[in-house]
Amino acid sequence: MREADLIEGIKEVIDTEMELNRETLLEEIDYYDSVAVLSLMSYFDELGVGVAPKDFEELKTVGDLVDLAGSILDDR
Repeated sequence: MREADLIEGIKEVIDTEMELNRETLLEEIDYYDSVAVLSLMSYFDELGVGVAPKDFEELKTVGDLVDLAGSILDDR
C-alpha cells in the first residue's frame, strides 16, 4: 500500500472532507474523537496492523498514524 492510499483510507474512516497530509494535526480534524480511534483500530486491523487504544495516546499528526501502520507501506 502506498502512503497516499493509507492517508486516503484514514480520511474515509474518519469521514472528513479535510485535505490530510503527514503534518495535519489530529486535533484539528473534524470528527477525530474516540469513535474515530475505534474506527481506525478496526481499519488497521483489516490491513493486518495490530494496534491497541494506548497506541493512539501519544499521536499528534496524520504522519504519526501513518508511522503506526508503516510496516504495510510499499513506498518506505
